[in-house]
Amino acid sequence: MAMGSTETINMTAKMLNDIIQAVEDYWAKAHANAEELENTVTGLIQSDFQGAAADGFKAFYDKTFTSEEGLNKGIENLLNTIKQMAEETLKAIPGANGVDDQLGEGNNQ
Repeated sequence: MAMGSTETINMTAKMLNDIIQAVEDYWAKAHANAEELENTVTGLIQSDFQGAAADGFKAFYDKTFTSEEGLNKGIENLLNTIKQMAEETLKAIPGANGVDDQLGEGNNQ
């Protein structure tokens, strides 16, 4: 991204598509790790870890990771926002010919 004297940032369609792909890749890894952690916690509690300590740990885990205010949802919301920003910016880039098609439509009226 080059910044000129007008303090504008030039972004190409490739750059935005790379952002979208990176977000999707990161989300896939984060989701897989979250599932693995969930399976580990569930397996731990179902085995020999019982009583008040187990209940407290499960409550802490649920509040910290799986609730609507937890880390998993926060990461998901952040990644969705980044992806939506990239997708909307990508829509604003003129077509492959470098000219805004709406400009041509306006000139023909």
